[in-house]
Amino acid sequence: MKKILLLVAVTFSNVSFAIENAEGTVYCHGKTVVEYRLINPEKDGTASDVDLTVNGKTKRFMTAYSWFGSNQAAPKGFKFAIIGEKQFDPLLVFNDYLEDAKKNKYKQCN
Repeated sequence: MKKILLLVAVTFSNVSFAIENAEGTVYCHGKTVVEYRLINPEKDGTASDVDLTVNGKTKRFMTAYSWFGSNQAAPKGFKFAIIGEKQFDPLLVFNDYLEDAKKNKYKQCN
């Protein structure tokens, strides 16, 4: 009986170590892999925060849905910006790609 309980405990503990597949759209540029997930999106599909995963490491960041508060029109296909850090401040989300602060374009790769 103890062996069975130990086997069950080991089996379920190993499940938590499984690598999860990407749930959303994955974007790539060179060796960098980026994915974002909206946190608690409202009815209209917007959210004030996103979980941004870069090369397997996830952090939470704020979003901005206006073109940085300016009076100029947003570029074609602009959806929102992820206000991140370093290379990803901001990370611009367009219909078909992402663009970081260094103007690198991340295209869908999944």
